[in-house]
Amino acid sequence: MIDLLIKTAHAQGPKGGGDCLDHELNTAIGCIPINDSSSLISFFLRWSIGIAGGIAVIFILYSAFLLITSGGDPKKVQAGKELLTAAIAGLVFLILSVFVLRIIGIDILGITQIAA
Repeated sequence: MIDLLIKTAHAQGPKGGGDCLDHELNTAIGCIPINDSSSLISFFLRWSIGIAGGIAVIFILYSAFLLITSGGDPKKVQAGKELLTAAIAGLVFLILSVFVLRIIGIDILGITQIAA
């Protein structure tokens, strides 16, 4: 599968200004490193953390909408509060996970690949 991606990437050549290296696949979301598995995993981890953070912010906004439109109904207020608590807790866990991974991966183990 990876060999097919590499052959396709080399056959198509660089697109959109050609700012990718030979071992990267130029896509709409950026240059995806396809030869090095650790770079590929790092690329997708950065994207997944960003998407998870965006989803948490959307849930925070939705819970605020639920609280504003509850009309004083205790069940709706409770549901909005629970969703807000869960969304903020998820965002805090996401931020702490990035912090812990940077400390363990970069400072302790010296893995420089995830620093970029």
